[in-house]
Amino acid sequence: MALTGLADEYRPRPVTPLMPWLSPGRLVKPYVITGRGASWDDVMVAKVRDFATRQLEFDQLMGAVGLSVVVLHLDAEGTCLVVQSWANDYRSRLSMFSGIDVDDLRPAPTGAGPRIWELDVLGHERASYLTYILNADVDIEAWLDDVLDTRPQPRPDGIPSGT
Repeated sequence: MALTGLADEYRPRPVTPLMPWLSPGRLVKPYVITGRGASWDDVMVAKVRDFATRQLEFDQLMGAVGLSVVVLHLDAEGTCLVVQSWANDYRSRLSMFSGIDVDDLRPAPTGAGPRIWELDVLGHERASYLTYILNADVDIEAWLDDVLDTRPQPRPDGIPSGT
């Protein structure tokens, strides 16, 4: 019974890929996920970029290869930030932060993991890393171009889907 209720309440959420963040020795694919009624702006993204950069710098000191994914997830429960860096030993470094808003981010509670919507992005990014970095001739441009975008698309008649 509990699983049926959980399934009944689940709704996909739009995933918006942002322009890559490029800095010396680091390439980042950022995303924003929004729950119903949540919105974001460039000021929020800039704050998250500054915040995530500190984690990414630490990750590089710990063996990250300089390719990373940042997921900002906004919903009625608050803000979640996932910072994932690929490491030189075929691992990833995963750090999670949460708060009421982007100004209130702090390490997520011990044992907390990504939610289903964040895992959608991380799963896509794992496949992209395998395809363009590990199983190819290291095609950084293709890796950067391969993004998950689940925003509603307009129908041919010009009406957004889902309306």
